Amino acid sequence: MKKPYPASTIQNVINSAIYHLNLRDHSEYELRKKLEAKTENKAWVDTVIEQMKGYGYLKSDHAFSLHFCELAFNSRYGRKYIQQKLKTKGIDELTIEQAISETMQRMNVCEQSMINTRLARFKDFSTTSAEKVVNDLLKRGFSMDDISRGISEHTASDTLLTKAQIKGKNANLEAEVLKLAKKLKGRSLIAQELKMKHVDISELDTVLDELIESGEIDFYYNCQLALAKKRYDLTDFKEKSKAYGYLSSKGFSGDEIKEAINSELEELG
Repeated sequence: MKKPYPASTIQNVINSAIYHLNLRDHSEYELRKKLEAKTENKAWVDTVIEQMKGYGYLKSDHAFSLHFCELAFNSRYGRKYIQQKLKTKGIDELTIEQAISETMQRMNVCEQSMINTRLARFKDFSTTSAEKVVNDLLKRGFSMDDISRGISEHTASDTLLTKAQIKGKNANLEAEVLKLAKKLKGRSLIAQELKMKHVDISELDTVLDELIESGEIDFYYNCQLALAKKRYDLTDFKEKSKAYGYLSSKGFSGDEIKEAINSELEELG
């Protein structure tokens, strides 16, 4: 950002103040910061601030806040947005809350209606995600409770899915199964993880049976590979129990685990 030319006279500071106020309304805090960037002479800054107030160019913090609230509510922003923005403009909390309260009462503001109006843009939510809808409303300063209420009241609320649900809905079941099997995960863990990913598993048993029959998946062999990656002393009862628990947590069946353990014991002699 280009640094402003330093003021050599108080008139330069006055000109700077008028320039900024002609662009848009400023709070006293904002204008002071800009004038202090123009000069290190605090007396000039104080004098010009008072002059701008006297001319009616610089609003009081209360009047500035009221005007800001009106513009924000007209643009369908919520109170949290207003609170955050006015705070960055150097307005104290009490003034902010008074301005919000006065404006909401005068304009008969209903944040829930604003949310519902914004959500009414969607006939359904097939082109977006829950995260996008919620984040948009949060950024506009609405509360999560009001957002949730607005979504639940929408006629097409059942079409609003999270990114994970959308990804799961569009997933190829066979491809997902093969991917998990390659990571040496057993049947029950595959089902569990697919559920967590919101993948439709209504045809899971059929897909698994077909993949097993074609030889693309061999859970008995995968169970042996998973066991081989660990260093359990299978001649020790406690270690053998740990191995069984580990393989069970990987989703393998009792038969698959027993065969894997027996196969390794046979190799040990």
